[in-house]
Amino acid sequence: MKRGLRYVVTACVLASAGASVARAAVVLYSDDFNTDTSANYNKFITNGANALPSGDATFAYNYGAAPGSGGLSIPSAPHTTDASTLGLRLRTDNLQSSSATVVGATEIATKTLGLTAAGPWTVQVDVWSNYIGGTNISASGSNGTTGVAVGVGTSGTSIQYVAANDGLLTEAFGDNGGGANQAYRLYLDNTHPNPTTANYWAAGTGTSSASFSDPYYVSRFPSVSAPAGQSTFSSTQSGSTAAGTQGFAWHTWTIANDGTNVTWSIDGSAITTSPLSAVTFGGGNVSLGNDDTGLTGNSTANNQLFNAEIFDNFVVTDAAPEPASLGLLAVAAVGLVRRRRSH
Repeated sequence: MKRGLRYVVTACVLASAGASVARAAVVLYSDDFNTDTSANYNKFITNGANALPSGDATFAYNYGAAPGSGGLSIPSAPHTTDASTLGLRLRTDNLQSSSATVVGATEIATKTLGLTAAGPWTVQVDVWSNYIGGTNISASGSNGTTGVAVGVGTSGTSIQYVAANDGLLTEAFGDNGGGANQAYRLYLDNTHPNPTTANYWAAGTGTSSASFSDPYYVSRFPSVSAPAGQSTFSSTQSGSTAAGTQGFAWHTWTIANDGTNVTWSIDGSAITTSPLSAVTFGGGNVSLGNDDTGLTGNSTANNQLFNAEIFDNFVVTDAAPEPASLGLLAVAAVGLVRRRRSH
């Protein structure tokens, strides 16, 4: 297992068409979530009807275990080098429905990261979005419409989600929910621009430019099946996802601040690019979250098991990648040397 992860950074060289670009970066923060690092984060969970948390955050969760053992049969994340399957699991509105909230949310936020708006810096994390299917996973079942939310520029002292945030928040859905033109969302200081009013989306300014069905997303995120361990455990996990969605596959999210713009990318493809002038950061911290856009949840056993967002290999560096290397973020791939703690 990869325990006690620390990163020592070396310079990385990227070669393209006979030319090379050298980039050295310093890792400001990293967490592989293989141990209980919860003390490093503030945790926020919307309350349920009986004033108890509606979700939970589980560190060192074994996402590779079989569903019968509480896992999800998920393979190792892309930036894991030793085949381990431990990560962070966030669930919301699974234990009970949120109460008196616009949406439910479970979030963790770094406490003292200290990122500045001036940059440059890059946040990277591997993300898996899981949900319970209806008849199958071509459409989500009860409380399945939940999204991954990664935010930057937050104070880290209050919840950073779709109903309230104090920085820049990105969100995408595992299933085909989220509302018309709302599968790939951006929030700036508690405002919610859309492609028809703000030219931030790489897919364009059309009415479908934030919808999973837009050709930009369909061509990049193909239809996939749930892991065999899930589909054999429950018929709700059979079938395949709608193309253009984020569910049932590992994706690497990056949010890069180059000092002028903040670009959110998934697997090297830009999703949004917004100017720094459009947002005022409330602080220098980063949040990882799971949002539920519905008003109610469902606490049945399979709902609790399958509705989850998994995070692994969370890394923050002090440099923004070159445009040609954004999808590689070679710092995590070839510029890192891991030091393990013996047991």
